[in-house]
Amino acid sequence: MEQVDPIKHIENSKLALDGGQWPNFHDAEVHNLNIWRGDVRPEDNVWIGPVVEASFELCALQYPYIVSLKFHDCESMKLKEFNHQNAVYDLKFTLEDRGTLNNGEPLPPFICVTFEQAFGMALSFKCMRVEVVERREIENKT
Repeated sequence: MEQVDPIKHIENSKLALDGGQWPNFHDAEVHNLNIWRGDVRPEDNVWIGPVVEASFELCALQYPYIVSLKFHDCESMKLKEFNHQNAVYDLKFTLEDRGTLNNGEPLPPFICVTFEQAFGMALSFKCMRVEVVERREIENKT
């Protein structure tokens, strides 16, 4: 599996950057996790696959902030041990080939996503698109 360059492969990635780089998700806290089954109604030509939305507090950064990501057309989801505190060791992305069309052209690859478990939840799935939907600064509580 090929590694993903988040700046290249994730839509609106610039919203999440920390000093021009993709942020470090080590010890990030998952504040919100929403899994929606999507909406498939062929008779109305509606084809929305499952969606996962997650908000992370990036606590290990010098200036922590919250970033929200949306994952589109998800499948092969595995979730375990979600509880009151869900720290991820890291957030990993790889690409996985999906084969070819009848004419030999390659299909767009899956983006394989892994929330590596530090404490609490572990989550993995495949999706077709990832986007940054929001960045919120954390107010200093001193």
